[in-house]
Amino acid sequence: MKTKAHFKLFYLAILTPIFLLIGCEKEDFLDDLSEKNTSTELNSFIGKKLENPYSVTNMRKAYNNLMNNSKSKQKNDQAIGNESDIKVTDLYVRFFIEDADQLEKLEADSLNFSILPLDYEILKEGDLEIEEKDLEGEGYWLYTSVPVRYQLPGEIKHEILEELFLPELEDDQDEDENTRQRSNYLKSAFSASFLEELEDESLRLTGNLEEANEESDNSIKARKPKRRPQGHIRVQNTTTGAIDPVIGVKVKVRRWFKWGKGYTDNNGFYSVDNTFRRDVNYEVVFKNSRGFKIWPSMISVSSGRYSGGKHGSGGHSITFSTNSKGWRFSTVNNATVHYNNYCDQFGIGKPHNNLRIVAQDKTGSSSAPMLRRVWGKVGFTTNSQLVTFLSKANGITIAANSLWIVTKLILPDVIIKAAPSQGTAGVFETTFHELAHASHCKQVGSAYWIKYINYIITYGAYGDGHGMNNGVVAVGEMWGYHMGYFLTLQHFGNNNPIVRPVAMENFTPFSRPDNRDIVRPRDATNRIFRMEGWIPVGIIHDLMDNNADVVRAGFTDNVSGYTLSQIFGALQANVQTPQAFRNRLLSNNGNWQQTQVNQLFEAYFYN
Repeated sequence: MKTKAHFKLFYLAILTPIFLLIGCEKEDFLDDLSEKNTSTELNSFIGKKLENPYSVTNMRKAYNNLMNNSKSKQKNDQAIGNESDIKVTDLYVRFFIEDADQLEKLEADSLNFSILPLDYEILKEGDLEIEEKDLEGEGYWLYTSVPVRYQLPGEIKHEILEELFLPELEDDQDEDENTRQRSNYLKSAFSASFLEELEDESLRLTGNLEEANEESDNSIKARKPKRRPQGHIRVQNTTTGAIDPVIGVKVKVRRWFKWGKGYTDNNGFYSVDNTFRRDVNYEVVFKNSRGFKIWPSMISVSSGRYSGGKHGSGGHSITFSTNSKGWRFSTVNNATVHYNNYCDQFGIGKPHNNLRIVAQDKTGSSSAPMLRRVWGKVGFTTNSQLVTFLSKANGITIAANSLWIVTKLILPDVIIKAAPSQGTAGVFETTFHELAHASHCKQVGSAYWIKYINYIITYGAYGDGHGMNNGVVAVGEMWGYHMGYFLTLQHFGNNNPIVRPVAMENFTPFSRPDNRDIVRPRDATNRIFRMEGWIPVGIIHDLMDNNADVVRAGFTDNVSGYTLSQIFGALQANVQTPQAFRNRLLSNNGNWQQTQVNQLFEAYFYN
């Protein structure tokens, strides 16, 4: 955990960032707010309520209109069914979310959601975040459509807003049994071409047929072909100057009650699992295919997202620059993906795959409180403990009446200060550091981590190396700082703007107590070139490297050849001091270089 700076809470604000869009025509849209919101800013995104062309009532009107049209009657080569066949296939519903567990239950059912009601005109596109004042009591509404056979969860408050007849046969490559049954029913009663004609007629009757050049007779020849939305999601890399792919993020598209989704690959390319005849609304959701989510702030009600507006069904591409909040979401996302890849490369345990990572538009202290793993457990149960920890570890102040948002809806694992001013390499280094803590936490468990948290609550930041559980902090930060800098050098090379390779070697240890926990002087290029302190950050490098350098007067590093995998393997739950780490490392590895290892730890004042 990186501490030592103090900032006020960044409350959610609606932003209109500047970004680079690559794609088709633009039309205003933003899919991210509540029907009952009273905020003037939020209302600026919503237009009038639209007449729903997919209601059973309107679909029956459209059917009768077509049957009264002689041209439709004469089409003997298609199944046209009866009016009674126009019956409920789906339900337009909303769910009231009061805690994170409820949201996870619905997500487990693979439902698509919007905080925006699905039957309203959208006036503009842009970024928005829901403020606390926009919530309804202690919760918020999510809107979606579900097959009529879907079992609505009784334990989650919900409302059925309208009964729907969705006439289009789904192309979803992962359709569930309920959706498959609906498609089979439609196929048994209607031909595909008649369903398209029926949909067009209902859109026309309700004033929602957008294409001015569509023929009034809705002829099959005039209809647009179905296309599968696809494109690239990319982000500006301020360190290399390149445009990097955003890896593993979710891209959702929607037209009324029809959805499509896909995840970007290692090249940032996505292709959704459905096809559409008309323009769709695009949205990038920072929920990674690997399981982790990026959140905008400590009191956000949903994961980070960027609404890309309405564009052609053939696809749309987006590149995030530093003027967009999507830049920090994308950069933290990519750093997390690469961290997991490095875990595979170096044989290090990965963090929990469902991490919640807050990426704040701030500079300063970051941390890995792992609240989803520790909150409410013995030793960490009171609001005052949580408030004190966030204040001392991150400089965050949260009002008492806002804590329920943190404890019920978010419970972040990792908090990253990811302002664009830190640059890509700076955000990566911070993310590597905090995710190293997350790996450590998963291995040692919640009881260990609560000791870590309570030390910071008691002594503030890292303290001077005395007091109960100072060894837990010494071991944890030894690991976190080393991994942050080591992986930055791995990823960006020796010429990165954060740390010089020599800094890993040039470490001066201090005995405790000493207020100099970890000091990192910088050179004229603002790069760290040496370190010093009572936290033994340099000891991991000394265990691994082949250099026999002087650690302090009378002590030379003669250890070499230990690996990151061996070092991480020694960071077990009962290893709560550097000395215990030394003993476990030796016992795990046949007491290899025992004399030299003991001398090295003595050089760092841990004998």
